Amino acid sequence: MRWMLAFLMLSAPAAAAPPDPMCTSGKWGQVQCIRAEHFVFDMCQLIEASTKTHGLNPHFFTRLIWQESRFNPNALSPANAMGIAQFIRSTATERGLKDPYNPADAMDHSAQYLAEMVVRYGNEGMAAIGYNGGEARAEGFLQGKGLAPETIDYVPIITGLEAEAWRDAAPTSHDMRLSKAGSFRTACYALAQKRQLTPLRKTPRYKPWGVQMAADRTKQGARTQFNTRTASCRGTVAGEKLDVIYKKHRVAKLKGWYMARISRNTRGAAQSLCNKLRKQGCACAVYKN
Repeated sequence: MRWMLAFLMLSAPAAAAPPDPMCTSGKWGQVQCIRAEHFVFDMCQLIEASTKTHGLNPHFFTRLIWQESRFNPNALSPANAMGIAQFIRSTATERGLKDPYNPADAMDHSAQYLAEMVVRYGNEGMAAIGYNGGEARAEGFLQGKGLAPETIDYVPIITGLEAEAWRDAAPTSHDMRLSKAGSFRTACYALAQKRQLTPLRKTPRYKPWGVQMAADRTKQGARTQFNTRTASCRGTVAGEKLDVIYKKHRVAKLKGWYMARISRNTRGAAQSLCNKLRKQGCACAVYKN
């Protein structure tokens, strides 16, 4: 009914008609509208135009909006996040979005907000963390603090890389295309109409097996523990790359651990290194990364 009323307003006299509730506010340029009867076409066109205006990767943005709401303009989450871009009321007010259920304006504000965070935090992955977990959580993560389990899962679904990769060694170029063949618009239509999306393959950050030397609740703590516990085998580990790997706690609400490991391509190679370290007085264990 809401969509039909909005459509009928378009045919009313211009002087009497209120602003179309399915249009952007125009605060960042040309007004863009989404017609109910052409929702997919108009939505993809708006995404392309809005991301260009704000300097945001349209493929990244589309993946994020798809993950947030499956393009449902009436979506309401258990946490009361509203509309196609899943704004909570306080964030919508802060960003100047009057109606989170207006898909056109919500996506325009969402694209502007994400583009702002890309500039502030340096990359799309950190912007996704800020969007899902809040800016305070993103800033804490940059300082070595942890993330909520939902955010840990959210980032690789959208970007193909773990949250730590975006913080510690963000790629200068990363392919997040909706489809490896065809244009953005074609891929966007296919996603909205046929739910066709090329999943991003997660890029392995570490070799498959790790020789664990230390663990701590914080990343810096794990590094400190590693330096302390490898005093007697310092010569062996001195030239090795240290991987500090975050592992979730088995109890969902509890914070996980950072594991200090030296990685190898095979279990045998990892065990061989661990045996050598033990002979030198260093405790270790072999785990799959």
